[in-house]
Amino acid sequence: MTLIAEDNNSDGCGVECRVEDDEDDDGDDDDDDDEEEAEAEHLMVDIKNVDDSFLNSERRLANALLELVSEAKLTLLSYHCIGLVPKGVSCVGLLKKNYVSLHTWPERGVISLDLCVGGTSASLFPLMPIIERIFGVPQASHLPSDLSGKKIEVKWARKFRGFDHDERINDLSLFVVNDLGPDRKTEVVTVQTDYQTINIFDYEFKSTKTLINLNSLLHHTGFHDPKNPLVLRPDRIILLDGWLQSTLHNEAAYHEALVHPAMFAHEAPKRVAIIGGGEGATLREVLKHNTVEEAIMIEIDEKMVNVSRQYIPEWSDCSDLEGSANCCVDDPRSTMYYEDALAWFMNRYSNGNSTAGPIDVIIVDALDPESEIPFSKALYSDKTLMEAFNNAMPSDGIIIMQLGETPQLFAADETRSKFKNRAATEKLLEEVGFESVHAYEESHCGFGGSWEFMVGFKSWSSRKRWYANPAEVELAMQKRGVRTKSGQSPFHYFNGATMASYQVPSRSVENVFCRRQPVPPSCTNKTYMYNPERPNVPTSLLEVKASSLGENAGRGLFTKVDIPKGSYIGGEVAGATIRFFPSTREVIDGLYTSCNATERELEVLEYYMDGYGFTSRKFGKAEVLVDASILTFVNHGCNGTYNTGRVTKVNELTADLETPIDELNGRIHSDSLFDPVIDRHLFSSITDASIRDIKAGEEILDNYLNFIGSDGDWANDVSDLRKQCNGEKTKDSVNEYEDCYASGD
Repeated sequence: MTLIAEDNNSDGCGVECRVEDDEDDDGDDDDDDDEEEAEAEHLMVDIKNVDDSFLNSERRLANALLELVSEAKLTLLSYHCIGLVPKGVSCVGLLKKNYVSLHTWPERGVISLDLCVGGTSASLFPLMPIIERIFGVPQASHLPSDLSGKKIEVKWARKFRGFDHDERINDLSLFVVNDLGPDRKTEVVTVQTDYQTINIFDYEFKSTKTLINLNSLLHHTGFHDPKNPLVLRPDRIILLDGWLQSTLHNEAAYHEALVHPAMFAHEAPKRVAIIGGGEGATLREVLKHNTVEEAIMIEIDEKMVNVSRQYIPEWSDCSDLEGSANCCVDDPRSTMYYEDALAWFMNRYSNGNSTAGPIDVIIVDALDPESEIPFSKALYSDKTLMEAFNNAMPSDGIIIMQLGETPQLFAADETRSKFKNRAATEKLLEEVGFESVHAYEESHCGFGGSWEFMVGFKSWSSRKRWYANPAEVELAMQKRGVRTKSGQSPFHYFNGATMASYQVPSRSVENVFCRRQPVPPSCTNKTYMYNPERPNVPTSLLEVKASSLGENAGRGLFTKVDIPKGSYIGGEVAGATIRFFPSTREVIDGLYTSCNATERELEVLEYYMDGYGFTSRKFGKAEVLVDASILTFVNHGCNGTYNTGRVTKVNELTADLETPIDELNGRIHSDSLFDPVIDRHLFSSITDASIRDIKAGEEILDNYLNFIGSDGDWANDVSDLRKQCNGEKTKDSVNEYEDCYASGD
């Protein structure tokens, strides 16, 4: 086929071509008998700050069109370009399969090009460098123009047309190649490995950068903002098999949210294993802890690690950490295994065997649970693998994993949706012996929605550090963070306040959990939430006087009115509680012991906590709570005679001193180890309700078995209750404290 261009510009007819067919009628180019599919790939390109004379020249644009068709190896049947009034050019070319067209606005320096091609398996967006080179003609700097010196800007998108295409809907298609919105979108590299396709793009929305004039800054070569070096830099994004993994501007939030909550919940993690994490950022965050002696990274795709080192080096940059290497993979504490992580654990830790030493923390930074890939299903729902994880860790081991996007407020029950692997993971952790499981989320990961994580503790006591207050977390960060050459903190996103936000799961997680069938008991138990429809007997209708349990029981609380079953008692002051968290209690006990109880203030405080407080282990270790109202005078109901509180199967007389009740493990009202309802209301102080009708004049009695702090306290505390119920004087009786305090001794 020969293209013959004719210049009709002088008579206003434009530039056009006709086809002379030099090909053999039987050539491969004629496939009229082949059945064509009703599909095409459509590439849309907008280019800005282009030379205005180029955009107003029919011949130059026609030649550019021919050059594009030639380099793209397409078959052009005919084309026509025509000048517009007062300026501009429109061209259209008929291809053997579909078309190419363009339109220009010279006064604005803009050209829009459409290339629609059918019947080819090759993608069109690799043509972008060719299109930008051919049509991105800059304004000549010596000519007077508003466009002079301005950088060429390109926007593009690729879409499929028709009904027969099988384009996979994923992040690559939706938010990268199909999106015309970004101000800049440049393919950095595409690599096909033995396991996956890696796509890396530079991506920029200038409107989200800053309110200052970015155009002037972009052309001011001396401009630099040392406080925010990314302010003028486009975002770099990495996708695996079309799914977004992380972004330059947000990866710190994601990776620090994944790593540090579990790491700081452990007292001193020495060996840490990472499943996946080929970008190297998860490894980077682990190496920021000075307790870590070995960081084991198990990534099946070695090429993924190498591509990341070359094209996204920030992800694995350890150059600022003292004693590390430029790349975290080369840190002397790093051990790399390029193999199947599941097989790695199964070979070393299955069937109770442990041939590779204990691992304190396991971090799963692999596929999302809802992924259809078999590896994902095995990772999140294989009990044998979960047992291997459990075997790999000592008694205080912690596992943490990313779970994908947080469910929406009105999402379906996860056990019956595509997120069923999440629910399976929760159940498996319980079955293999974990004692506490929690969900939390982070909304700054750059994925468009909030991202969910799950942490599992082998030991209930790990909850103490999980629920550390912000000041405790900040102190731990100061002590544990590896020193940096810059003198700055190695932690860029995570801090004490951030950790506090992770301690309480979201309402959407709670709602989705409560849609399970059968409905979990905690979802229908109103103990955790104040119910305004439930009657309440205010403290003004109660009175304090000597307990009916005997002179060694101190004072008690009595009702002046009849109290119906199910009523709150003093609900209006339920939140008036003095709380001694586990860490606070430990400090007080330590001071009391070191001072040998000679300091009057410490002695009084100890008596106050022991005499009037009750103990809870819901934060991992014993905390003491003291009612700051007259509710503090509620006594224990002997031999099951209590009329408020939670019912237990045994009382102080029938209890086995060697066998603590199940309630001491903290799972009082839940059938599931994972219970976001309980987690969301741990800090609530709603008073107990009456469990039977209470007559006016009766003493209000609770069940003190529920307030024993730990297995270690069980035998002594039950023995004290037996003595009190028998009228005997106990070692730490309230009467003894009150007499001592009143006498000033």
